[in-house]
Amino acid sequence: MQILVTGGSGIVGHYVIDELYKRNHKVINADKVRMGNLTHSGTTSTANASRAVEMRSTWATIPVFYEVDIANYGQVISAMDGCDAVISLASRPSAAHYTEEDVLVTNVSSMWNVCRAAEQLKISRVVLGSSYNSVGAMGTAARWGKNQVKPPEYFPLDDKVYTRSEDPYSIAKWLGEEIGEAFARRNPWMSIASMRFNGMWDDDYFEKIAKSPISDPWVRCQGFWTYLHIRDAATACVNSIESESWKGHNRFFLNASDTMITTPTVDAINIVYPDVPVKTDFAKYQAPISIELAECLLDWRPKFSWRDKKFQP
Repeated sequence: MQILVTGGSGIVGHYVIDELYKRNHKVINADKVRMGNLTHSGTTSTANASRAVEMRSTWATIPVFYEVDIANYGQVISAMDGCDAVISLASRPSAAHYTEEDVLVTNVSSMWNVCRAAEQLKISRVVLGSSYNSVGAMGTAARWGKNQVKPPEYFPLDDKVYTRSEDPYSIAKWLGEEIGEAFARRNPWMSIASMRFNGMWDDDYFEKIAKSPISDPWVRCQGFWTYLHIRDAATACVNSIESESWKGHNRFFLNASDTMITTPTVDAINIVYPDVPVKTDFAKYQAPISIELAECLLDWRPKFSWRDKKFQP
Protein backbone atom coordinates (compact mmCIF):
# COMPACT_ATOMS: atom_id res chain seq x y z
CA MET A 1 0.00 0.00 0.00
CA GLN A 2 0.95 3.62 -0.39
CA ILE A 3 0.65 5.35 2.97
CA LEU A 4 0.59 9.05 3.76
CA VAL A 5 2.30 9.82 7.06
CA THR A 6 1.72 13.33 8.34
CA GLY A 7 4.44 14.50 10.69
CA GLY A 8 6.86 11.96 9.26
CA SER A 9 9.81 14.29 9.82
CA GLY A 10 9.49 13.91 13.60
CA ILE A 11 10.88 11.17 15.83
CA VAL A 12 7.62 9.23 16.09
CA GLY A 13 7.18 9.61 12.35
CA HIS A 14 10.58 8.03 11.75
CA TYR A 15 9.67 4.95 13.79
CA VAL A 16 6.36 4.62 11.95
CA ILE A 17 8.04 4.99 8.56
CA ASP A 18 10.66 2.44 9.58
CA GLU A 19 7.93 -0.07 10.44
CA LEU A 20 6.09 0.64 7.18
CA TYR A 21 9.25 0.01 5.16
CA LYS A 22 9.88 -3.24 7.04
CA ARG A 23 6.46 -4.39 5.83
CA ASN A 24 7.12 -3.28 2.24
CA HIS A 25 4.75 -0.33 2.09
CA LYS A 26 5.36 2.85 0.09
CA VAL A 27 5.48 6.08 2.09
CA ILE A 28 4.73 9.74 1.47
CA ASN A 29 5.81 12.17 4.19
CA ALA A 30 3.67 15.28 4.67
CA ASP A 31 5.20 17.72 7.12
CA LYS A 32 6.04 21.39 7.51
CA VAL A 33 9.76 20.60 7.75
CA ARG A 34 12.03 18.24 5.86
CA MET A 35 13.84 15.40 7.56
CA GLY A 36 16.76 16.94 9.42
CA ASN A 37 18.39 16.34 12.78
CA LEU A 38 14.94 16.00 14.44
CA THR A 39 15.70 18.52 17.17
CA HIS A 40 12.38 20.17 16.27
CA SER A 41 10.45 17.06 17.31
CA GLY A 42 8.19 17.18 20.35
CA THR A 43 9.49 13.81 21.53
CA THR A 44 13.14 14.69 22.17
CA SER A 45 12.70 14.58 25.95
CA THR A 46 11.91 10.84 25.91
CA ALA A 47 13.47 9.57 22.69
CA ASN A 48 16.95 10.07 21.23
CA ALA A 49 16.80 12.00 17.95
CA SER A 50 20.14 10.59 16.79
CA ARG A 51 18.84 7.01 17.03
CA ALA A 52 15.90 7.95 14.84
CA VAL A 53 18.15 9.64 12.28
CA GLU A 54 20.27 6.49 12.08
CA MET A 55 17.24 4.53 10.86
CA ARG A 56 17.40 6.27 7.51
CA SER A 57 20.58 4.38 6.63
CA THR A 58 18.56 1.16 6.54
CA TRP A 59 15.83 2.52 4.26
CA ALA A 60 15.95 1.74 0.56
CA THR A 61 14.74 5.27 -0.14
CA ILE A 62 13.80 8.45 1.67
CA PRO A 63 10.02 9.00 1.43
CA VAL A 64 8.58 11.43 -1.08
CA PHE A 65 8.18 14.72 0.78
CA TYR A 66 5.37 17.26 0.54
CA GLU A 67 5.53 20.43 2.58
CA VAL A 68 2.08 20.47 4.12
CA ASP A 69 0.37 22.60 6.73
CA ILE A 70 -1.91 20.06 8.42
CA ALA A 71 -4.39 22.86 9.20
CA ASN A 72 -4.78 23.65 5.47
CA TYR A 73 -7.41 21.36 3.96
CA GLY A 74 -6.35 21.88 0.34
CA GLN A 75 -2.78 20.86 1.10
CA VAL A 76 -3.91 17.80 3.07
CA ILE A 77 -6.23 16.39 0.40
CA SER A 78 -3.69 17.08 -2.35
CA ALA A 79 -0.95 15.18 -0.48
CA MET A 80 -3.33 12.31 0.32
CA ASP A 81 -4.54 11.82 -3.27
CA GLY A 82 -3.48 8.41 -4.59
CA CYS A 83 -2.84 6.91 -1.15
CA ASP A 84 -4.44 3.79 0.30
CA ALA A 85 -4.30 4.83 3.96
CA VAL A 86 -3.17 7.66 6.19
CA ILE A 87 -1.37 7.75 9.53
CA SER A 88 -1.67 11.27 10.91
CA LEU A 89 0.92 12.26 13.52
CA ALA A 90 1.32 15.97 12.79
CA SER A 91 0.11 18.26 15.56
CA ARG A 92 1.21 20.77 18.11
CA PRO A 93 3.05 18.42 20.50
CA SER A 94 1.95 20.17 23.69
CA ALA A 95 0.72 23.47 25.07
CA ALA A 96 4.19 24.34 26.39
CA HIS A 97 5.40 26.72 23.65
CA TYR A 98 2.21 27.75 21.85
CA THR A 99 -0.81 29.84 22.75
CA GLU A 100 -3.77 27.80 23.93
CA GLU A 101 -5.87 28.98 20.99
CA ASP A 102 -3.26 27.88 18.44
CA VAL A 103 -2.97 24.41 20.01
CA LEU A 104 -6.72 23.89 20.00
CA VAL A 105 -7.39 25.20 16.49
CA THR A 106 -4.43 23.45 14.87
CA ASN A 107 -4.93 20.06 16.48
CA VAL A 108 -8.69 19.91 16.04
CA SER A 109 -8.66 21.15 12.45
CA SER A 110 -5.93 18.64 11.58
CA MET A 111 -8.15 15.74 12.66
CA TRP A 112 -11.08 17.14 10.69
CA ASN A 113 -8.96 17.73 7.57
CA VAL A 114 -7.51 14.21 7.57
CA CYS A 115 -10.90 12.53 8.07
CA ARG A 116 -12.65 14.76 5.54
CA ALA A 117 -9.96 14.24 2.90
CA ALA A 118 -10.06 10.47 3.44
CA GLU A 119 -13.84 10.56 3.08
CA GLN A 120 -13.71 12.49 -0.18
CA LEU A 121 -10.94 10.31 -1.61
CA LYS A 122 -12.64 7.09 -0.43
CA ILE A 123 -9.67 6.10 1.75
CA SER A 124 -11.05 3.68 4.31
CA ARG A 125 -8.04 3.27 6.65
CA VAL A 126 -7.28 6.25 8.89
CA VAL A 127 -5.04 6.45 11.95
CA LEU A 128 -5.33 9.56 14.10
CA GLY A 129 -2.54 10.36 16.53
CA SER A 130 -4.39 10.86 19.78
CA SER A 131 -3.05 10.54 23.32
CA TYR A 132 -3.92 9.23 26.74
CA ASN A 133 -4.10 12.92 27.51
CA SER A 134 -7.48 12.89 25.78
CA VAL A 135 -8.97 11.60 29.04
CA GLY A 136 -6.91 14.01 31.15
CA ALA A 137 -3.42 12.83 32.08
CA MET A 138 0.03 14.41 32.31
CA GLY A 139 -0.77 17.32 29.99
CA THR A 140 -3.71 18.34 32.13
CA ALA A 141 -1.79 17.68 35.34
CA ALA A 142 0.81 20.26 34.32
CA ARG A 143 -1.77 22.83 35.44
CA TRP A 144 -2.21 21.30 38.89
CA GLY A 145 -0.33 21.62 42.15
CA LYS A 146 2.22 19.11 43.43
CA ASN A 147 0.66 15.70 44.13
CA GLN A 148 -2.74 16.99 43.03
CA VAL A 149 -4.92 14.38 41.36
CA LYS A 150 -8.44 14.27 39.99
CA PRO A 151 -9.70 10.69 40.22
CA PRO A 152 -10.89 8.87 37.11
CA GLU A 153 -14.19 6.99 37.11
CA TYR A 154 -12.63 3.56 37.67
CA PHE A 155 -9.63 1.30 37.14
CA PRO A 156 -8.56 -0.09 34.80
CA LEU A 157 -9.25 2.76 32.42
CA ASP A 158 -10.68 1.60 29.09
CA ASP A 159 -12.11 3.09 25.90
CA LYS A 160 -15.42 3.88 27.65
CA VAL A 161 -13.95 6.14 30.36
CA TYR A 162 -14.89 9.81 30.11
CA THR A 163 -12.48 12.73 29.96
CA ARG A 164 -11.15 14.91 32.79
CA SER A 165 -9.17 17.11 30.37
CA GLU A 166 -8.72 20.81 31.11
CA ASP A 167 -5.79 22.00 28.98
CA PRO A 168 -6.02 22.80 25.24
CA TYR A 169 -3.80 19.92 24.10
CA SER A 170 -5.84 17.30 25.94
CA ILE A 171 -9.18 18.84 24.99
CA ALA A 172 -8.10 18.95 21.34
CA LYS A 173 -7.20 15.26 21.44
CA TRP A 174 -10.61 14.43 22.90
CA LEU A 175 -12.39 16.53 20.26
CA GLY A 176 -10.26 14.88 17.57
CA GLU A 177 -11.51 11.51 18.71
CA GLU A 178 -15.09 12.80 18.52
CA ILE A 179 -14.39 13.86 14.94
CA GLY A 180 -13.24 10.33 14.16
CA GLU A 181 -16.43 9.01 15.76
CA ALA A 182 -18.56 11.33 13.63
CA PHE A 183 -16.91 10.40 10.33
CA ALA A 184 -17.25 6.70 11.11
CA ARG A 185 -20.97 7.17 11.84
CA ARG A 186 -21.59 8.80 8.49
CA ASN A 187 -19.25 6.47 6.59
CA PRO A 188 -19.74 2.89 7.83
CA TRP A 189 -17.11 1.68 5.35
CA MET A 190 -14.33 3.60 7.16
CA SER A 191 -12.02 2.22 9.86
CA ILE A 192 -10.71 5.10 12.00
CA ALA A 193 -8.30 4.41 14.84
CA SER A 194 -7.64 7.05 17.48
CA MET A 195 -4.30 5.99 18.93
CA ARG A 196 -3.96 7.03 22.56
CA PHE A 197 -0.17 7.20 22.59
CA ASN A 198 1.55 7.19 25.95
CA GLY A 199 5.05 8.23 26.94
CA MET A 200 6.89 7.39 23.71
CA TRP A 201 10.13 6.17 25.29
CA ASP A 202 13.03 4.60 23.42
CA ASP A 203 15.83 2.23 24.48
CA ASP A 204 17.90 5.04 25.95
CA TYR A 205 15.07 6.20 28.16
CA PHE A 206 14.39 2.63 29.26
CA GLU A 207 18.02 2.33 30.35
CA LYS A 208 17.73 5.63 32.23
CA ILE A 209 14.70 4.40 34.20
CA ALA A 210 16.32 1.02 34.85
CA LYS A 211 19.39 2.71 36.36
CA SER A 212 17.27 4.76 38.76
CA PRO A 213 14.03 2.86 39.40
CA ILE A 214 11.12 4.91 40.73
CA SER A 215 9.30 3.70 43.83
CA ASP A 216 7.32 6.81 44.77
CA PRO A 217 3.71 6.29 43.58
CA TRP A 218 3.20 10.07 43.42
CA VAL A 219 5.63 10.29 40.50
CA ARG A 220 3.62 10.51 37.25
CA CYS A 221 0.53 9.31 39.11
CA GLN A 222 -1.57 11.62 36.92
CA GLY A 223 -0.47 9.44 33.99
CA PHE A 224 -1.40 6.35 35.99
CA TRP A 225 2.25 5.21 35.96
CA THR A 226 1.95 4.05 32.34
CA TYR A 227 4.37 4.39 29.42
CA LEU A 228 5.03 3.01 25.93
CA HIS A 229 8.05 2.16 23.82
CA ILE A 230 8.00 4.22 20.65
CA ARG A 231 8.52 1.11 18.51
CA ASP A 232 5.43 -0.50 20.02
CA ALA A 233 3.51 2.64 19.06
CA ALA A 234 4.69 2.26 15.47
CA THR A 235 3.65 -1.38 15.20
CA ALA A 236 0.16 -0.53 16.49
CA CYS A 237 -0.24 2.11 13.77
CA VAL A 238 0.79 -0.24 11.00
CA ASN A 239 -1.28 -3.11 12.38
CA SER A 240 -4.28 -0.80 12.23
CA ILE A 241 -4.01 0.02 8.55
CA GLU A 242 -3.30 -3.61 7.67
CA SER A 243 -6.19 -5.06 9.67
CA GLU A 244 -9.46 -5.78 7.86
CA SER A 245 -11.24 -7.25 10.86
CA TRP A 246 -13.05 -4.13 12.04
CA LYS A 247 -14.94 -1.05 10.88
CA GLY A 248 -16.05 2.17 12.55
CA HIS A 249 -14.11 4.27 15.03
CA ASN A 250 -12.19 2.95 18.01
CA ARG A 251 -10.17 4.63 20.75
CA PHE A 252 -7.13 2.46 21.42
CA PHE A 253 -5.14 2.92 24.61
CA LEU A 254 -1.53 2.02 23.80
CA ASN A 255 0.82 1.41 26.71
CA ALA A 256 3.17 -1.20 28.09
CA SER A 257 1.61 -4.06 30.03
CA ASP A 258 3.38 -2.98 33.23
CA THR A 259 3.91 0.26 35.13
CA MET A 260 6.98 2.48 35.31
CA ILE A 261 7.30 2.20 39.11
CA THR A 262 8.51 -0.50 41.51
CA THR A 263 5.51 -0.16 43.80
CA PRO A 264 2.84 -2.82 43.14
CA THR A 265 -0.13 -1.43 41.25
CA VAL A 266 -2.70 -2.15 43.94
CA ASP A 267 -0.57 -0.41 46.56
CA ALA A 268 -0.05 2.61 44.31
CA ILE A 269 -3.79 2.93 43.67
CA ASN A 270 -4.55 2.63 47.39
CA ILE A 271 -2.10 5.44 48.17
CA VAL A 272 -3.01 7.89 45.40
CA TYR A 273 -6.55 6.94 44.37
CA PRO A 274 -8.04 5.19 47.42
CA ASP A 275 -11.67 6.01 46.53
CA VAL A 276 -11.61 4.96 42.86
CA PRO A 277 -13.51 1.72 42.13
CA VAL A 278 -11.26 -1.13 40.97
CA LYS A 279 -12.90 -3.56 38.56
CA THR A 280 -10.23 -6.23 38.34
CA ASP A 281 -7.55 -8.03 40.33
CA PHE A 282 -4.30 -6.48 39.18
CA ALA A 283 -1.15 -8.52 38.74
CA LYS A 284 1.83 -7.14 40.67
CA TYR A 285 2.94 -4.41 38.26
CA GLN A 286 0.06 -4.52 35.80
CA ALA A 287 -0.74 -1.21 34.13
CA PRO A 288 -4.06 0.26 35.28
CA ILE A 289 -5.00 1.20 31.71
CA SER A 290 -6.49 -1.62 29.66
CA ILE A 291 -5.05 -2.40 26.22
CA GLU A 292 -7.49 -5.24 25.61
CA LEU A 293 -9.22 -3.48 22.70
CA ALA A 294 -5.97 -3.09 20.76
CA GLU A 295 -5.03 -6.68 21.54
CA CYS A 296 -8.39 -7.92 20.25
CA LEU A 297 -8.95 -5.78 17.15
CA LEU A 298 -5.39 -4.98 16.05
CA ASP A 299 -3.66 -8.18 17.16
CA TRP A 300 -1.22 -5.89 18.96
CA ARG A 301 0.70 -6.52 22.14
CA PRO A 302 3.53 -4.41 23.53
CA LYS A 303 6.90 -6.13 23.20
CA PHE A 304 9.01 -3.83 25.33
CA SER A 305 9.28 -3.19 29.07
CA TRP A 306 11.89 -1.20 30.96
CA ARG A 307 12.10 -4.27 33.22
CA ASP A 308 13.60 -6.36 30.38
CA LYS A 309 17.04 -7.67 31.29
CA LYS A 310 18.71 -5.95 28.35
CA PHE A 311 17.92 -2.56 29.83
CA GLN A 312 19.20 -3.31 33.31
CA PRO A 313 22.54 -1.76 34.36
